[in-house]
Amino acid sequence: MSKNPRRLAEPVRLIVSVEAEVVEAIDLLMTQGRHHRHRNRGEFVRLAVEHELARCQSDDFLSP
Repeated sequence: MSKNPRRLAEPVRLIVSVEAEVVEAIDLLMTQGRHHRHRNRGEFVRLAVEHELARCQSDDFLSP
C-alpha cells in the first residue's frame, strides 16, 4: 500500500460514482480539519480503498 499519493510507482486513474450526500460528508470532514491526511476527495477515496482492501485480505475477514 502506498503511503504518499505523489509517489505511486504505477498510478492508475480510478473513476467512481457515489451519492451526493457522500461527497458532502467528505467535504464537511475535510473543512473541519479533523483528519490531517484528508487533503482532498481523491486522497480520501484512495485511503478508503486501501483500508477496505487490507480489511478484506486479513485472516479475520474469512472467519465466520
